[in-house]
Amino acid sequence: MNFLEVTTFLALLLNIKTIVVYLILLLFLIDLAKADSYNKIARILKIILYPILLIMNIYYKKFNIGLLFAALLINGVTFYFILPGLSLGTIINFTFFETARALIGILKFVIIAGVILSWLYSFGASFYNSFTTLLQELYESTVSIFRNVIPPTGGFDLSPLVAFFVLQLTERILTILMFDYMG
Repeated sequence: MNFLEVTTFLALLLNIKTIVVYLILLLFLIDLAKADSYNKIARILKIILYPILLIMNIYYKKFNIGLLFAALLINGVTFYFILPGLSLGTIINFTFFETARALIGILKFVIIAGVILSWLYSFGASFYNSFTTLLQELYESTVSIFRNVIPPTGGFDLSPLVAFFVLQLTERILTILMFDYMG
């Protein structure tokens, strides 16, 4: 195999790893939000991730934290093989940073999609399906944390904006900490 084939193969493996980690974290968020586990999308995710669910079936207070550990383990093993010269502490830090950034990315997507869906519903659009129902459940559980702090006033709900801002700020802080740790 030449250099281009090896590079292409590694890029493909990294893309597959990223997709698997995002699916694991999405299923973790579905479990954490206590969303409908009989939803078609949630069931498809459970079927796809069945081997991981069998191995990493660790519950803490009715939450499957084994999924979070699985995402951390996959990211950690990837960093170990891609960056072989780094110390174990650095690999663990990169693993936590990357998993947290992926989780924040999913939550930001959920907030944006939830806001867009609420606008469409307010204009009379009606397309309820498994995906939109699950998205609304994740959106409401994410934004309700901020809605308890900043209640809607005058018909305006600023909690999605505040939630997105807090997630964006957290992502920036994690990025700064990661680069500070590297330097």
